[in-house]
Amino acid sequence: MLTEALTALRRQGHKAHGAIAPTIGLAWGLARHTAPDAPDGQVVVKDIAALNPLPVTALRIGETAATLRRFGLKRVGDIASLPRASLVRRFGRALVDRLDQATGRAREILNPLQPVTPFRARTRYVDALLLLDGLKQGVKDTAEGLCEALEAAGRGVTRLDLHLFRVDGKTHLLTLGTAAPAREAGHLARLFNEKLDRAEIDIGFGIEMIELTARATQRLGERQDGLVDDGRIDETDLARLTDRLVVRLGEDKVQRAARRASHQPDRAALWRPALASPPVPSASRRSAMLAVAEPAPQSTLLPPPQRPLLILARPEPAEAVAEIPDGPPRSFIWRRVRHQVDRAEGPERLAPDWWREGVWQTERPARTRDYFRVETREGRRFWLYRDGLYGLETTRPQWFVHGAS
Repeated sequence: MLTEALTALRRQGHKAHGAIAPTIGLAWGLARHTAPDAPDGQVVVKDIAALNPLPVTALRIGETAATLRRFGLKRVGDIASLPRASLVRRFGRALVDRLDQATGRAREILNPLQPVTPFRARTRYVDALLLLDGLKQGVKDTAEGLCEALEAAGRGVTRLDLHLFRVDGKTHLLTLGTAAPAREAGHLARLFNEKLDRAEIDIGFGIEMIELTARATQRLGERQDGLVDDGRIDETDLARLTDRLVVRLGEDKVQRAARRASHQPDRAALWRPALASPPVPSASRRSAMLAVAEPAPQSTLLPPPQRPLLILARPEPAEAVAEIPDGPPRSFIWRRVRHQVDRAEGPERLAPDWWREGVWQTERPARTRDYFRVETREGRRFWLYRDGLYGLETTRPQWFVHGAS
């Protein structure tokens, strides 16, 4: 079947090579690095060990391959036996994921049906580009054509692929994402310029075609500039700064604060990669999280709960004394210091996240929290909670300090 497929492609004038291997990643690498030198242009292997002599570019890791070569790691076998923790820390998680896919440790599914990409721009050159400066100018010219199509459709790009076609038939691929939809050619060209400087691309005998493909787009309307400078942060400028930081540091190094569907204050926020889209709950959990994940209509929207200026990353235990079991504390000891409560407000009762998988199967089930805002005789303000409803969930509720003002 492989022979017939290659023969059909060659009849149409294409230069084709192929490989059959136990994994998609290994077949991909063999087809590009071993099959071209085979007599019939095809390779068939049954052993994963055939991956070791291949160059690191066979792992589909983009510009990370150039970084590996600078460290003297030129073959896949050079990194296959290295500790995974050090590889992730130095080169990122994507390298280990690709290595696991190529060796069969991780499952990979190939979908031959690719989404339609209506936004694409190409620039062909009669005289191949041999210098990096000319290549950067070509990327900017190609980006201008792509941005014109995006502007006509009222769209902005959030994921962009740059294909560089060499004269000898080899192709280089660079991919970048943006924090917000963008369609300014200068901004996109600057991002790719930094990638080109860092990737150390081998131009060979020259680049004969540049192609830009918008892999993901979003609606982007026209932007109205203000009449005066009111000192507010420009969201567009902030998104551009995020894009440049991601290009320089990597997608997993730049993060942003995001909300989590939870009533618990210590779980209500988290750090997420700056370019990551918010997760979509599964169908089985969407109905359970509806009240938390989706805001109420504006007419019935409740005011946000009051929170102290400082919230501890982890609630710290305290010893508290209350007049009645379910009442506010009259005094408490925290960090070996006793505080006498002068005023108290509450409780604000927060139930545990019952929709979380396994929350009720832990050794210590999650309990209801009663939060109190208290002011001591010295004028200090704290945010405490009692863990567990007295008589229903426990007979000895525990107290924790969660914040201070």
